[in-house]
Amino acid sequence: MPIVIRHQMQTYPGLEPAIGRTRETPVEAPEKVPKYSSFLAIVLSVIGIASCSGTPPAAHTPAFVYAANNGSNDVSAYTVTPSSGALTAVGDSPYLAGSAPVAIAADPSGKFVYVANVGSDNVSAYAINAASGALTEVPGSPFATPASPFSVTVDPKGRFAFVGVGAAGVLAYTIDPSSGALALITGSPFASGAGAVAVDPSGRFLYATAFNLNNISAFAIKSSSGVLTPVPGSPFTAGVGNNPLGLVVDPKGQFLYVGNTLDGTISAFTINAVDGTLAPTSGSPFPTGVDPRSVCVDPSGRFLFVGTFGDGRVSGYTIDASGGLTPIGGSPFAVGAGILGVAVDPSAKFLYVADNSPGSVRALSIGATGTLTAINGSPFAAGMGTEAIVVTGKIR
Repeated sequence: MPIVIRHQMQTYPGLEPAIGRTRETPVEAPEKVPKYSSFLAIVLSVIGIASCSGTPPAAHTPAFVYAANNGSNDVSAYTVTPSSGALTAVGDSPYLAGSAPVAIAADPSGKFVYVANVGSDNVSAYAINAASGALTEVPGSPFATPASPFSVTVDPKGRFAFVGVGAAGVLAYTIDPSSGALALITGSPFASGAGAVAVDPSGRFLYATAFNLNNISAFAIKSSSGVLTPVPGSPFTAGVGNNPLGLVVDPKGQFLYVGNTLDGTISAFTINAVDGTLAPTSGSPFPTGVDPRSVCVDPSGRFLFVGTFGDGRVSGYTIDASGGLTPIGGSPFAVGAGILGVAVDPSAKFLYVADNSPGSVRALSIGATGTLTAINGSPFAAGMGTEAIVVTGKIR
């Protein structure tokens, strides 16, 4: 996948373009995804690292930023200046990945990074040098997947990794705490449509969006083994829009937000704390920009940010006590040309954006009311076709 085509539609087996969109989108289909098809980026970062997975407030500062570059088949690495949010490329960055990397996640301790390579049907795993941010592939990497991986996330304790493989479902892996190596959990893949996956902050529940089926699957995670079991009523269709994709759970595990790419809306759900079931919130769905592919919540749980690929903007919202959304003043914010990933750093001071055209990381400061302002030096050069982004942190 050396090129991502945005102005000319192409159709490939295993991919179904959304009506009226000049892009390709993933489907829950059993066919193998072709090696040279464009795919959307999903920022599915890990709890304790970047708040797209719902990170509770903590005394952390940003340490490193990692971006998966779909067109150049590599990962760009940066150190973060905590006072300004500016990025500096790590010395020997970028690092070789598999073919067409589309998603990236880090473990909560900031020791390991995982990259889903949709073109080569595997997951690359790297150890992070705590001093420099440099990456080194772990033993056994890349780890083969039985179907094309579209997304990856890690549970909040860093024990399990979960990979969405479209119609084939969700793959579950144990993570070796010393090396970061992955081992497939018995029973994988667990049935569902899985364009994107996210784990709640308690580590008890996993959610997966089914892009073509317009539903959300919910699973209970067995703490001792990582085995997934559908929760009552799963999959959920009520309140889900057309072609749902990126999703995020808020830091308290109360709400789930999903971007409906065809509708240009955000669906909001309350999460039952006992069994993980979902119910639409009052007022949902909420309007947003064109083609919302990625969503994240800041560590305080006050703001939701949505990256919209179709118009190159980031929409910001305040989150009320019932999970409802109200646009932030000045939103949407013009950011880039092809927004495919968004992530808030652990200090909640900066938002980092994966801009696909031609490939860069954009950095913005977050104001007291959630307003976004580009920081000096942004955008920062990355590889070709930047699709996904994750931020790691360290304790002050």
